[in-house]
Amino acid sequence: MYESTQDAMWGPGIDLAQEADFDLGALRVRPARCSVEWNGVSQTLQRRVMQVLVALAQARGSVVSQSDLVARCWRGLSVSDDAIYRCISKLRKLAADYPHPPYEIEAIPGVGYRLTSAGPADDGAAIDRSTPRENRFRFRAAAVAAVVAILALVAAAVWTNARVFGDGHHPVRVVVQPFEALTNSDDARALARRIPNEVVDVLGDGQIEALLAAEPPKAGNSANPPGLIVTGIVRDDGGNTIVDLRLEDGTTRTALWSTEFKRGSREASDLPLEVAARVADVVNIIDFARNANPPLTDDSALTGLIQSLDMLRGASGESSWAPMLQKTQDIVTRHPEFALGHSQLAAAYAWAAENADPDQAQIMRDAARREANLTLKLDPEDAGAYIILSGFVAPYDYRAAEAIFLRGTKFAKHPKQPLAGMYSYYGILLGNVGRLREALSFQLIAHAKDEWGPARTTKLAGGYASVGDLAAARDSLQKAAQYWPNHPGVWRWQQYIAGFYEPPSDALAVLKRLDARGSLSESNAIWRAFIEAKVAHSERATETTSSKVRAAADSGIISRENEIMMLAVLGQTKQAIEIANSMLDRQRLEPSSLFTPVTAQRLEPWFLFTPVTRDLRRDPGFVPLASRFGLIKYWRETGKWPDFCTDRTPECSPQLLAAIRRT
Repeated sequence: MYESTQDAMWGPGIDLAQEADFDLGALRVRPARCSVEWNGVSQTLQRRVMQVLVALAQARGSVVSQSDLVARCWRGLSVSDDAIYRCISKLRKLAADYPHPPYEIEAIPGVGYRLTSAGPADDGAAIDRSTPRENRFRFRAAAVAAVVAILALVAAAVWTNARVFGDGHHPVRVVVQPFEALTNSDDARALARRIPNEVVDVLGDGQIEALLAAEPPKAGNSANPPGLIVTGIVRDDGGNTIVDLRLEDGTTRTALWSTEFKRGSREASDLPLEVAARVADVVNIIDFARNANPPLTDDSALTGLIQSLDMLRGASGESSWAPMLQKTQDIVTRHPEFALGHSQLAAAYAWAAENADPDQAQIMRDAARREANLTLKLDPEDAGAYIILSGFVAPYDYRAAEAIFLRGTKFAKHPKQPLAGMYSYYGILLGNVGRLREALSFQLIAHAKDEWGPARTTKLAGGYASVGDLAAARDSLQKAAQYWPNHPGVWRWQQYIAGFYEPPSDALAVLKRLDARGSLSESNAIWRAFIEAKVAHSERATETTSSKVRAAADSGIISRENEIMMLAVLGQTKQAIEIANSMLDRQRLEPSSLFTPVTAQRLEPWFLFTPVTRDLRRDPGFVPLASRFGLIKYWRETGKWPDFCTDRTPECSPQLLAAIRRT
């Protein structure tokens, strides 16, 4: 570990808000925004990574010691070499992604690091756009061209502590104690050292005050007592590495949250990332609740809130809605003025409506709508309420749902996770109407607000895949698997991206890795049969596999959208359109929320606009199908056409153009 020096060579700690923009080669670095810009395309960096970049750049080619980096970027905390190297690795990867790396970082063994750069970009210098990496960035520039306009629209709603809570906000202070290794092995001891550092690093990126300490300061004897204390144990059960984690109130030492993380011992290297992601998730909601107006200071209610959010994050299984409903009802009863409690209760009612007795469904839906509206009366900036209300519009009434989301982007500011969810669900709506580039823009915003959430990362991967950027989709999905390796939603997205977009051999390798997940055995078998049929190019294999695919969808093993896409890829275009029409004929007409079980979900039209369903868009049956989905009406009334009709090489058929333009 590296401790801070008394007088760091390169000056005091780095306050990014006070740092001026500067250039490294053709790269424009904007510290105050935690972003870098190349040829008009921006990327966001984690705060700590940006601090390291600034520290190295300010040295102007001189070596910066590891101790100086700790003093300037970690405020002198006790930091492992893993934390420093992780930031260096991210900066090296950033430079390597550009066609002409704007800088290089050299490691001086036992001393530190040195950054060298070609200097500021020359005025008027031409940039070679012929390399594959630059093509990738040029594509991304086109794919996310709407980001600038959208960010301008939502700038006032960007989640920051100052804007959400005002000047009175005091970020929760988190003391992370050293973890104990109960297993006497080098690997266990290394994990016990790495995990606390990772937690502090991730919390720091989220603007939470976090520090490592062998013993937390005593509340009665400290002018600045810890708000929260994180402790943990690393152990081994013979085949798995297990981390038992506990988060306590720093004053009362009451346990607010505890959980267990488990991985096969051979796969334990990413445990620090997984633990840090979950801790950051929970700490951010505690920070919000304790600084709300009025604040939630009741520890037992706070524990119930965390547990209900955990259920919502990993919502799976029809039985989970009942305990969530009970916990949120208890919070609202005891703290009726706490707006987020009503928002969570609305979510619980919406979940219950989709899984409870059909006779009670309408009552539950009415209760969810009532609680969401009450939330906005108490706090019009609560993002979760907008999500709930958007789920109760009439089927395929995209304009009504979009109006709710646009109101949300104007007023909603918090909490962090629901705010990200609101932007993500608006992105999903845009994907449903074929506006894929804008959809990706909103998924990028959602991910920036909630970097550690599984849904944000996987939906971003799906957005990249839909616009043809497979490399970015892989990167996002890999991060999701690192942070949330046991999340069923991550597994399903791994199947989807692999099955439709990866080369067959790579796709089969992904399925092989997923075979260990017992709940995926049936769906894995269908995906494997589909991939093998694609390769076979055999009429018999296609017919056999098509029958398996349809049976699997009928049983709820795969979604209807995936069924239709698989058939389209196998050349069964007419059959795919027939199934879509058949689903529209018999599906229920009431609203379908984000909690609707897979087997009962309303068919959504996003599958019509993917790269692998191009033949569906060319088929004469596409126009009447799009009309049944309400798409023609939306495109005609709003004037916002799908991307495939506005590209330089449009796929819009004369029939579709005539249908959209008809008055």
